[in-house]
Amino acid sequence: MSVFKDARGQHVNSYYAATIGDAPEYPTLHEDIEAQVCIVGGGFAGMSAAIELAENGVKVVLLEAVKMGWAASGRNGGQIIGDWRYGYDQLQKQFGTDTAKMFATFSEEGKNIIYDRAQKFNIDPDFKKGYLAVAMNKSHTAHFDDYLAQAEKWNYPHKRRIISQQDIKQYVNSEAYIGGVLDEGNGHFHPLKMAIGEARAAASLGVRIFEHSPVIKIEGGDEPTVATAHGKVKAKQVIIAGNCYLEKAAPALEKKIMPAGTYVIATEPLGEARAQSLIPQGQAVCDMRHILDYFRITKDQRLLFGGKTIYSGKDPKDIGKVMFKDMLKVFPQLAGVKIDYAWGGHIDLAVNRMPHMGEYQENVTFVQGFSGHGVVATHIAGRVLAEKAMGNSERFNVWNQIKHHTFPGGTLLRKPGYLAGSSLFYMRDKWDALKG
Repeated sequence: MSVFKDARGQHVNSYYAATIGDAPEYPTLHEDIEAQVCIVGGGFAGMSAAIELAENGVKVVLLEAVKMGWAASGRNGGQIIGDWRYGYDQLQKQFGTDTAKMFATFSEEGKNIIYDRAQKFNIDPDFKKGYLAVAMNKSHTAHFDDYLAQAEKWNYPHKRRIISQQDIKQYVNSEAYIGGVLDEGNGHFHPLKMAIGEARAAASLGVRIFEHSPVIKIEGGDEPTVATAHGKVKAKQVIIAGNCYLEKAAPALEKKIMPAGTYVIATEPLGEARAQSLIPQGQAVCDMRHILDYFRITKDQRLLFGGKTIYSGKDPKDIGKVMFKDMLKVFPQLAGVKIDYAWGGHIDLAVNRMPHMGEYQENVTFVQGFSGHGVVATHIAGRVLAEKAMGNSERFNVWNQIKHHTFPGGTLLRKPGYLAGSSLFYMRDKWDALKG
């Protein structure tokens, strides 16, 4: 478990970890215990399932390998974005109208879980409404009308509108963009504050949380068991929500996803006037390339800038330097700004970029493969898995219709295959840029 040893029991040294304030400590599992449901993974999906179950009187044990919110849930760009990698028309064509409608419902419900839970449990994760998808060339703007038409067709309940090239600088003060689509239903927040708040909420409801307890073996059956190096949990149901950090605990799942690195920097505080000059309306921003940049202004007036997805398994030698160069392509006016934090970590990519939910073994369910689009999806996935554990499989079965392929060549060849695919995406982005 080298990745967990390297963490040394702490959150990655990020802007988020530096600004969460006091975070509770939870014990390590050093005994054999029992629960009705055992959850593997202390990210958003696992915590969402734990809260749902505990609110319904279910006795839950949650095992986290390092710290609650340690992985992608506590390191990401903080963008609260709905929808899915599959469009609703595609879902309708493959699985029918009812399934497409269900996924549209999932998207909004996932966002509502975040906001409702924060209010219910007095979590303050620096919410800010508003999201802007920005175009860098005409191939991007060609999709604008369809973007709005899809929202209307599938009854999207929030306002979306096109921002012209003439007006885009009122929203993003950069020469890099020629327009955008403003979405009032998405937004951004401090993800680690939310994760720590949800952990506290789960514990307050009676969930037994164990940190520094990486799982080494999962066995399904009438009474499934989950083993760590120093203890074991016997349960009636197990939910696996460890994504790309399961290592060898669930080898069949490992073949369905691939870890990819993604990276973020946070500038020094810019002051209100300078920060507002960059993103005057304060929305979260993401460009429309295949290999994209995303950025936003934090509560304390820093620019948080992320992107640079890497599939090789090797992090840049200097994350701050690499990401600073990318940031200056968007905001050259920040040339003299200091970078206070630079960090990265793995996301879990599925072949089709849709979250993968299903049954791993008897009485063992799982979800993984959020593919860099997981803040909302993890929350609704946790609820759906909790429903399944409590005997209601209706929505689980809808989600489970989406089939997922094993990476060609399994874990051995998935990196070369994805590197080839990412090179294709890179070339497509270059070609779109050359066309203007």
